[in-house]
This record gives sequence, structure tokens and C-alpha cells, in this order.
Amino acid sequence: MIVANARELTGAATLDLPARAVVKQPTPAYYDVTRKGYWIQNERLNWISIDESALKRHWRRDGLSTRVPEETGVSPLENQLLDTQIQRDVDYAGPLAGYGTGFIEQYGHRILVTHAFKRIQPRAGAWPLIGKILEGLFLDTQCDQRPYVYGWLKTGLESLRHGTIRPGQVLAIAGEHACGKSLLQNLITEILGGRSAKPFRYMTGATQFNSDLFMAEHLMIEDEAASTDLRTRKQFGAKIKDFTVNEVQSCHGKNRVALSLKPFWRVTITLNDEAENLMILPPIEESLKDKIILLRANKAEIPMDTSQRTGRERFWAALLAELPAFVQFLLDYTIPPELASPRFGVTHYHHPELLEAIDGMSPETKLLAIIDTELFRVGQSTWTGTAEQLERALCQSELGFEARKLLSWSKATGVYLGRLANRHPERFEFKRTTTMRLWTIRPGS
Repeated sequence: MIVANARELTGAATLDLPARAVVKQPTPAYYDVTRKGYWIQNERLNWISIDESALKRHWRRDGLSTRVPEETGVSPLENQLLDTQIQRDVDYAGPLAGYGTGFIEQYGHRILVTHAFKRIQPRAGAWPLIGKILEGLFLDTQCDQRPYVYGWLKTGLESLRHGTIRPGQVLAIAGEHACGKSLLQNLITEILGGRSAKPFRYMTGATQFNSDLFMAEHLMIEDEAASTDLRTRKQFGAKIKDFTVNEVQSCHGKNRVALSLKPFWRVTITLNDEAENLMILPPIEESLKDKIILLRANKAEIPMDTSQRTGRERFWAALLAELPAFVQFLLDYTIPPELASPRFGVTHYHHPELLEAIDGMSPETKLLAIIDTELFRVGQSTWTGTAEQLERALCQSELGFEARKLLSWSKATGVYLGRLANRHPERFEFKRTTTMRLWTIRPGS
């Protein structure tokens, strides 16, 4: 998928110039049908946008004549311009995550990739600073989480360098404030091409426009304001599934027609590990759990003085100097067989303490707490009824305010009961009659 720079210009006009005139190949150009402008390459092999007047000046310098022959009524320069509009038109022009510069076609769309991602040239060597930070962050009493980080990075890096699109989980990292989470995210940006974008507003429905995301390989969510609204969190979870496994994405810019493209994306989330911050994450449902790697970060020791700006700059420069060796390590790294995943390269992992905290805040867990408080407060052994009858009973109870807030959307009670039945089959079961679904709920031990 890494496409070579397009240098050939088709349809060049035959020039009628004096014999002594020096004519070079006209500067290659593409016509952007969306912006109604043109793209040419600069000396750094990136593509820049110019208007028609500027393009004409380039072509006049190249030697294209503006003289209008009587037999055609169109000058060679104008003929070149017309040919460009009808032969070298593109539907999308701009950076495209995972691709080098040049012309490609995807799903019936003509694409001009104007800027390439940055490649780090790997080389053998040591990476003590990066190693110390990763050890401090992820060497946990519960588990050494570094193999999951290495495997996730290796799979993404190889996919990017080979020009193939392979799905990759969302990497979510929770830890205390200023423990080094954001520093790691910035290093991931450098490893995965040097470009990042902020997808949170789009993933939670705050905006329908997402064209900026297609310009970066690393989609980074960093300490965003958490939402306790279930609809928002579930929409976030749906977008995680979409970004994780779907190759084709809809690119929609403001005042632009949406088109289907195939970007390379990896998503990371960093957040503090307090309960209110963890609420940014969606409920870890069965269909979502293999699409998130959830790690707990400890406070990493920074082995250099970063209290002043100059110290921080020296530290960052030292980390960047180690990246070629770290990239070589990742390319050589072998994912342990027990952690390998045919789909994602490395399997998912959820830190048990974080999972317990998130599970404790899930809506079905809140419903269970209300059920245990209200249904069995007088020693009742079982409760039987429909989801609608349960909802009505709970909303009329002393915890009615909490129940109405929790069960605010249609079918919520039935959905949550279904999840509770999967987790606690000894307590929740149902049977269908010809007209309804009857639930039987037993008290906890």
C-alpha cells in the first residue's frame, strides 16, 4: 500500500516552439474536484495545493506555450490544463493514515496522498531509558504487562511498515496522575508514524465530522472528560468496535461528501484510575472485551531531571535517540505462544483490579444492587414477573429516583436482566410463555 510518487503526466500537449527553446516535462499536477484547485509536488516530495493561476505560472516556466493556434483555438498550456482536469482528477487529496505519497484508488475513489508517515530506521542498540519507563509503568504485582505492550506495538508497527491493514485492539492505560501514561502515548505516536489525532468527540457523537482522523495513524484519547451517560458510553463502545476491526471507514469532512477510505489506525486511551475517570470506558461487554487491552500503570521513575523546560527537552531528545533501537527490538520480538492471537497478533488482557472497578460501575451491577435492596428487604425468597413489572416495582420503591435514572431508556430492564443472567445464572433465569417472558430472581447468598 505504500505507493511510489507519481511522476508521469499523461496527455501532455505537443508543443510548437522555436527550435532553440528549451522545454522540460511539464510539472505533474492533479485536479482536486472538491477544492476546485490543483496539487503539485514540492522539492521535499510532498504535494502542495495551488490555484489555477499559480499552476499556469509553473507551466509557463516549464516552457508550455500560451500561443493560441488558429486551427485549435486552445493554447498548449490551456490544453494541458483541460487534460489535467479530466484525466488527473481526484476525489480526496491529503494525508491518509498508513500510506506514502502518491496516487491510489480505493472503493471507486481516486486518492492523492500528499504527505507520508515518518519511518524510523531501525538499528541495533540499547534503550535503557525506554526500558526503565516501561518497567516502572507495567511491571505489576498482579502481572508483568510489558509483553502485551510489546506485542501490540510489534503488530501495529509491522502492519504499518508492510503496508497491510491488520486489526488491533484499543490500548487503554489507567494510572495515577503524572505517572508517565501520556509520555508513553507520545512515544507511541513517534513509533507509529509521527502523527496523532483526537477522536473522542467523534467517537461519543459530539461531532459527525471526522476527516482529521484520516490524517494520523495514532488516534489518542488522553484524560477526556468522563461521561456517566450510558448512551454516550455505549456509543463510545460501538466506535471502539468499529475502529478496531473494520477496515473501511467513512471519511466525512465539513461541507464535504463522505467517502469510504481504508486508513491504518491504532487507538490508545490514557486516564486516571479514580472511579469517576474510569467512567469514560464503556461497559466491558462480551462483544467488546477482546477489543480492549486494559492495563494498570504504576508511577514510572523518570531517570533525568525534568523539573525545568531544558531538562524535559533533553529527556525527550534522549528518548527519541533510543527509538531506532527500540523499533529494532519490536521487529525482532517474538510474541509468547500463550499470548498470540490469530486476529490481533497479541491477545487481550484486562487488569483484574481495573476490571473489578469498571464492573462495579456497570449499569447491570447498579440494577443488581437496587434489586437486592428493594426486592428482598423483607425476606422474600424469590421474585417472578416480567421486566416491565420489575421496572415498575423498582421505580415506585424508595430507590425510585435511582431506578428511573438507571432505566431511562426503552428495554433497559430487559437488557440488564439478560446480562445479569449471564453473570449469575444461579440467581436469574427466565422462561417464555406464549405472550411474555417471565423472569425468576433469587436472593444472593
